Amino acid sequence: MVPGVPDVPFDRWWHAMRDVAATEDTARAWREHRYTFAHQLGSALAGGLTGPAVYGVWLQWGLLYVGQTLEAGRRLKDLAIGESHHLANTFPPEIWHRVAVVAWSQLPHAAAAIDRFGVKAVGEGLEHRLQASLRPLANSARRVPKGGWREVAWERSNSLGARTGPQIDELFVALQEVWDVAGASPDGADLPSAARVVFPSRMLRS
Repeated sequence: MVPGVPDVPFDRWWHAMRDVAATEDTARAWREHRYTFAHQLGSALAGGLTGPAVYGVWLQWGLLYVGQTLEAGRRLKDLAIGESHHLANTFPPEIWHRVAVVAWSQLPHAAAAIDRFGVKAVGEGLEHRLQASLRPLANSARRVPKGGWREVAWERSNSLGARTGPQIDELFVALQEVWDVAGASPDGADLPSAARVVFPSRMLRS
């Protein structure tokens, strides 16, 4: 029994994982199946993208995670594989409902912000402002060495993103407009050129 987790879903998950790893052959097949899917998802997210981006992952009930990268082509491929990204290790990509990516350097006011602060500071500033305003579950607490969790207090942060975010209002407004469209799109079509949306759970059924 896991506190806070419904017994029946946890029991189904535990038995299902034991089944797929019951023999060496089934364990190998499971590993290959998961990597094939993660690779397809990563390619759909990253294909043709370079440079900086912010991205969000939704579950069926709403926004789970907001992140940013300076290397969209690399980071987005790794997002679903999980080798250097924690999210897929807790919430597997097979249950992600939507992933939205915005190549923010293509937006109005991006060039001026980069000239003033640098691309790293701007990317972290946009990420911080999105997280602080939307408060996604997976960003809202951090693990601590003793095994528990510590709530994130974005308003008390003195990070580079926290310092830069309030100074890039025009770019953030432009980002919000694209983000809202991408987060509400029912099919990922007719998006602004700076955005793309992928529906991982639909890919499993296609």
